[in-house]
Amino acid sequence: MNRPVTVVTVNYNHSHYLPAYLDSLRRSSYPISNMIVVDNDSTDESLALLRSYPDVTVLANQRNIGYSAALNQAIRCAQTNLVCATGPDVVVDANWLGPLVAYYQRNPETIFAVASRVLTMDRMQVQSAGGSLHFCGHLCVYEMWEPVISTDDTTPHEVGAIDSTSALFDREKFLAIGGCDPDFFVYHEEFDYCYRARMRGWTCWYHPGSVVYHGEGSAEFSVRGSGAYPRKRPFLHTRNRLLSVFKNYQMRTIVAILPALLLVELLTLFALWRLGLHGAYGDAARWLWRYRKETALKRTIVQRSRRVDDGRLLSADALTISPALLNSPTMRLAKGALDRMLALYWRGVRGVLYPSRRWYDHRTLRSARDRTDKRR
Repeated sequence: MNRPVTVVTVNYNHSHYLPAYLDSLRRSSYPISNMIVVDNDSTDESLALLRSYPDVTVLANQRNIGYSAALNQAIRCAQTNLVCATGPDVVVDANWLGPLVAYYQRNPETIFAVASRVLTMDRMQVQSAGGSLHFCGHLCVYEMWEPVISTDDTTPHEVGAIDSTSALFDREKFLAIGGCDPDFFVYHEEFDYCYRARMRGWTCWYHPGSVVYHGEGSAEFSVRGSGAYPRKRPFLHTRNRLLSVFKNYQMRTIVAILPALLLVELLTLFALWRLGLHGAYGDAARWLWRYRKETALKRTIVQRSRRVDDGRLLSADALTISPALLNSPTMRLAKGALDRMLALYWRGVRGVLYPSRRWYDHRTLRSARDRTDKRR
């Protein structure tokens, strides 16, 4: 018997994507119990278009409350324990949902989420194959921008973080961790909720047998379309990244990684300065200072539910950085050297602070890049 599943999405001015997205859901080989769309006060024709789909539940907000808060709203509204979150700018493969549900049912007590493989619309490049939580606060995305390799590999892998472009969640667990932090608005929310879920002992999985195709996203935020670096993105990325670190990490981890973290932040600031976007970094720093008391309260709440230490949660995989920032051979060489240095640094820190976890990443959360190299 099929487990009932609700599919949810958050929409903001994506009327040009919605018909293809909703029509692909209707072609799903796995039955969908309900489809919920939260509209964040779109100014295009989204609401009028959604009214032409009577099988879709529409929650229309009077203002744009952000992706994170709207996703919470959608998942709370769902009447099933399995909820698949998708982007409104995706087209799902007809057989995308069944593998996610089947794998979840193998261990529903511990699985928090199972995510799909995300490809570009032209099916030529990978956008996401799961990822890991870098100790400097970055979300490392496996196989991003790599060419699609023809393979029959459909074996699920445990990962440190999933991509919410298409991910099946256990609703009860999602609500138990408090859902998305609404302060994140958009970006980096996966790092935050995957950390908090895994900190409780639950697991995140990537399933290459489930495939969706992803569009260019919102022009004001995404780098997937024109390749330009939108001005709002560095503020959100910097603020949310550092908020994740200060709110979630154990204090001994924060103290130990501080030299490496400062180096990465200085390099980030330099890269943004080269693009004329360094003012956004200052805005993020001011926001973090202004809301430091609220962050401290969140931190207290998060740490109370800890069952797993940072040595098991964090990695030192290669950083995923936008091509817009790696626009010269010198920058790419510097990035490679930085990755190697950070990996050595984290190995030393983890060996001292969390010696029992010394080889965890290498044994259990293998890099997807390494798996790709072996297939080649």
